[in-house]
Amino acid sequence: MKPASITVDRKGQTLAVTWDDGHRSVWPLDGLRRACPCAGCMGGHANMGQLPDPELFRQPPQRRWENPMIAAVGTYAIRITWDDGHEAGIYTWKRLRATCPCAECTAQTASE
Repeated sequence: MKPASITVDRKGQTLAVTWDDGHRSVWPLDGLRRACPCAGCMGGHANMGQLPDPELFRQPPQRRWENPMIAAVGTYAIRITWDDGHEAGIYTWKRLRATCPCAECTAQTASE
């Protein structure tokens, strides 16, 4: 699973990925920042395989992210540099797809 396109909407505060199978995932920027997958944010290396609680992406934002910078990490992920200077999280395509907050994916995850 790879993205066909990635769009950051600074005004709407979202990151959208359209996948090569046509599915579209949209995450709130603040949710992605709070779900940062780096070892420091996850509480250590032992926790790095855990996915965030899907409710995290439905919570009201705690702040606005005016200038997130997105960079490719090889062909498997993106790194986001946030306004607070944090840039250690690598958001793999697999992780992003697994955390898609759309109703269809959330229902599928809940039934597993």
